[in-house]
Amino acid sequence: MRLGSSFARDWTISKTSRFFGKNRIAAPLLARLAEDPSPEVRDAVTRHTFLIGKEHGTGFRERVQGEDILTVVESFLITIGVPYERKCDTGIIIRTDFTIPADHPLCCHLIAGAYLRGLLAGLLPDWLSEEVDGVIRYRLVK
Repeated sequence: MRLGSSFARDWTISKTSRFFGKNRIAAPLLARLAEDPSPEVRDAVTRHTFLIGKEHGTGFRERVQGEDILTVVESFLITIGVPYERKCDTGIIIRTDFTIPADHPLCCHLIAGAYLRGLLAGLLPDWLSEEVDGVIRYRLVK
């Protein structure tokens, strides 16, 4: 490695690191796998994405014990742009016909939907969930 530095060299290193940065290969690969014509491949992508979401949801729930869990869910939904309606502290209705921006880490609807369902399963394990007519309804079971 050469000693010394120049603006042009630093600029090149900076641009190269951004080009090969986080998710440069993983996001397009996952998008291609999610669009694969093989149902087995799509099912595997969905299954693994759901499990990752559930692990994240369970871990996050453990870290925010004592906080309003629906506010945590709302924060995630707002962050990724998923429409929802909160029903006091006992329910939430989430639309499943949302779109994901092309540059978002969740990269496509199949992956975003599976991750969201897994995350919610981890965050709301004791809640009743029902998916019908383009919405997922979560209701606190007492």
